[in-house]
Amino acid sequence: MTTLRRIDEGLARGEAALTATVLLAMIFVAATQALLRNCSDMGMVWASNALPSISWADQFLMKGTLWVAFLGASLATHDDKHIAIDILPRLATPKVRAAMRGLVGVTVGGICLQYGRVIMRTILNNASEVPLEYEVILDSGRAHICEAPASAFSAELTRPDIFCSVRGVLESMNVPVATPEAALELIVPTMFMLMAIRFFIKG
Repeated sequence: MTTLRRIDEGLARGEAALTATVLLAMIFVAATQALLRNCSDMGMVWASNALPSISWADQFLMKGTLWVAFLGASLATHDDKHIAIDILPRLATPKVRAAMRGLVGVTVGGICLQYGRVIMRTILNNASEVPLEYEVILDSGRAHICEAPASAFSAELTRPDIFCSVRGVLESMNVPVATPEAALELIVPTMFMLMAIRFFIKG
């Protein structure tokens, strides 16, 4: 159990660092987007030309909010700062209180585990649908942009190498995703699974 708690402490430190990094990135992207939009409205050509280069900002901020929310929820579980109704435990004897804590931990852990499974299944079911912007038309038919040969790309169409690398790693783990948005949504079932483990340990 001591080893598990040490691992949990390490995970919590990593979650805290990741949460801070994502939050700072969101602040920077939001501030940059607001600055460019204001400058563009004032008629500054350079700002108007720069805006299309951060067309991904709104989607990044949406998924960033999701990451911060679930990383924060997982950290709250680790620190026992999640919402809890503790009227009955305060009135109970130490032995009864320990039994109630164990029962609640196992029950809530099971609920988190089930939520994680359902959401993961939903994400994987949706992953089979490839949006048109991630498809390439070949002589042999349609192909995902990450699976298209180099000859299919040109100056107007480039391969998203970072996403394709992440997609390759996920597929090796039998977790296929078609878009970066779907990959980022995996934080939800992952954090539910981690919270389930934490509740089971506490129980």
